[in-house]
Amino acid sequence: MAHKDIELVYQNTARVGDDELGAGKEKLRDYIDYLGKIYKSMDYETPESSINLSLDEKSKNVLFDKVKERRNKELKYVVVVGIGGSNLGTMALYRALRGRLDVFIHEDDPKMIFADTVSPPLLAQIVDFLNNQVKNPEEILVNMVSKSGQTTETVANFEVIYDVLKKRFGDSAKDRLMFTTAKGTKLWQLAEDKKIDVLEIPQKVSGRYSVLSPVGLFPLGLANFNIERFLEGASEVVQKCLNHDSYQNPALASAILTYSHYKQGIKIYNNFYFNPELKSLGKWYTQLMAESIGKEYDLNNQKVNTGITPIVSIGSTDLHPMAQLFFAGPRDKFTQFVYASQKDNSLVVPSELFLPELAPDISGKKIVDITNAIFEGVKIAFYKNGLPYSEIVMHEITEDTLGQYLQLKMIETMFLAKLLGVNAFDQPKVEDYKRETREILKKL
Repeated sequence: MAHKDIELVYQNTARVGDDELGAGKEKLRDYIDYLGKIYKSMDYETPESSINLSLDEKSKNVLFDKVKERRNKELKYVVVVGIGGSNLGTMALYRALRGRLDVFIHEDDPKMIFADTVSPPLLAQIVDFLNNQVKNPEEILVNMVSKSGQTTETVANFEVIYDVLKKRFGDSAKDRLMFTTAKGTKLWQLAEDKKIDVLEIPQKVSGRYSVLSPVGLFPLGLANFNIERFLEGASEVVQKCLNHDSYQNPALASAILTYSHYKQGIKIYNNFYFNPELKSLGKWYTQLMAESIGKEYDLNNQKVNTGITPIVSIGSTDLHPMAQLFFAGPRDKFTQFVYASQKDNSLVVPSELFLPELAPDISGKKIVDITNAIFEGVKIAFYKNGLPYSEIVMHEITEDTLGQYLQLKMIETMFLAKLLGVNAFDQPKVEDYKRETREILKKL
């Protein structure tokens, strides 16, 4: 398969001038040089070190070997127990490439089950499934993922799931576990004490930046994805995003566009995915932007309450409920379209229509051409209505292009945080609800 780079297109549509692009580029010049030093060092001593995940041959070999070791012929189900950054990226990649009907197709590939929240109905369904569909322990592997090792939702779900497997398969259940966490956490120590397989998340890599670590790639590797291609795509983008030229650096340009609109009071960022299978990418990106940019204090410890609210739209589904708002409502949104036309093997509408009176113009047209027509129509309507937007052209949805997209958005977020003067890697206020939750649980 020929390699295709994703592209950022924004000229004439983003409504940001060359002077603003130049100013943003100068503001980030030193930070780009700083990222270049991290890239050359190939260590994990700074929060930005996630840019090295796709380039670290030693870590990649450990990951590849562990996937090979734990992937057996009988494996049918991979259960990922995690939440937020420990789960969203993995789910996004899985659903982007396997689609909505995975349960009915891809018969030879293990299915992935995500225990990603403490929902009683969801957990009951998983338990019922484990009790009735899993015939022997070799058919399943449970991957518990937690950077801190003590996430309440994750631990609760894991304990319920493991209890089912232990009752069904006895001591063999322990052999079907893999923990993924930071070295030195209580979870890591328990894994060593109980002789359970464990994979390392680098200590400085935040959860929302960890999808290209074992967090995302180990379970995807078990499910027969080409995880090396995710990393190849990401590696190529890292090198592009160290360029000082905003026309050659898509993460730099995209961050400046978003920042420029923020300064104009446009504080809603609309991620408009025109491929419905990319919907879960929106969930991943929502956490990435919201947690990285929404800050009470800036880097000088001044109270700023900075934030950009990410929303997700899906084409063409969300045109019907949302187009009226987009075109007629408040001018408070900057949109980035993401679209892969996927022209190969497109189905064709029959030339002889059963209901020709309803939509005669579709006769004999490829489905992809109809989708393209809708997409182009939307962009023209945005332009004529004066709505600013940029576009990421993905060409096709593959491991390679998805790896490119993930890495682009992570580096873009680092640039955007720097422009806004906030820390892209901490999340101190998230602890507020966790602390209150622990106090309530103590009293139950």
